[in-house]
Amino acid sequence: MDKDVVDWVKSNFLPFEAELRRMLRRVCTAPEEIDDVVQEVYYKVLVMPSISHVREPKAFLVRMAKNIVTDRFRRDAIVRIDAMSSLEELDIADEAPSPERVAMARAELKWVVGLIGTLPKRCKDVFRARRIDGLSQRETAEALNISEGIVEQETMKGLELISDMIARIGAQDDAPVKARKSKRIGKKTHVSH
Repeated sequence: MDKDVVDWVKSNFLPFEAELRRMLRRVCTAPEEIDDVVQEVYYKVLVMPSISHVREPKAFLVRMAKNIVTDRFRRDAIVRIDAMSSLEELDIADEAPSPERVAMARAELKWVVGLIGTLPKRCKDVFRARRIDGLSQRETAEALNISEGIVEQETMKGLELISDMIARIGAQDDAPVKARKSKRIGKKTHVSH
């Protein structure tokens, strides 16, 4: 067994085991069944090659226990109706974004970076330093060897140009490509529908 996994179990599963057992009482028919489910969760976690993908330990363990109980219900010929209705009580909100939300956020980021890439050089440098790198106005001015007034002007100019591009091209997957094809930032791009 991987020592990191064992340490993870000690720090994340053991303190939560009593609460998990209380939750399982609602769906399991006997204390022995609760023991079996908890034991199976322990086993499944301990044989995992890595737990680095787990961001919310409690939600992960509850989901694993719920899956084990669901599999047991499927195998059993008779399922108690009250146990099935209680199974939903094992749901814990997973704070991690869904895979769809992650993909959509990556696409949006790629699109915004594409828009920023179409800005004039100094405006782009200032905009990246301020909005992406999170530098203050003073830090940006020092890093780019320009005045704070110019940083403020270029930031506003960047916001205006990006807003204009969004209004002109719309929020489309290929919008940055269309924006780059435009000869000048200020020139309107005609999009046929």
